[in-house]
Amino acid sequence: MSEIHRFTGKPSEDIFSWENVETKIYNTEDVKGVIKNVLVGPQDGAPNFIIRFFQVPTGESTFNHAHPHEHGIVILHGKARVNIENMSFDLKPLDSVFITGGDHHQVNNTGDTSLGFICVIPAGAE
Repeated sequence: MSEIHRFTGKPSEDIFSWENVETKIYNTEDVKGVIKNVLVGPQDGAPNFIIRFFQVPTGESTFNHAHPHEHGIVILHGKARVNIENMSFDLKPLDSVFITGGDHHQVNNTGDTSLGFICVIPAGAE
């Protein structure tokens, strides 16, 4: 059955949330205050892909990691520097990037506001 998750956030207050979508906050030694929302995924019965929204605080980054699956990212707000293997790319809203499976990568917030981006991965990859 199809699902709709209506946006309930307040971007002017830097709040991004959706109806019936769980928020996970990452706070580790390497990652501070990164928020993940699974907008479409297994909880919706999606058999082929997962759509996630990440919010990265000013001056922070996602994990520096690699995994076998590919994924696509679209920057929605803020400024980012995406490191892929030994290359860096500066991105702004509506820029997109494809990351090949196996490539080490990290997304850094280089702006003076939070960074928000959509990340699409294959089902079962999370």
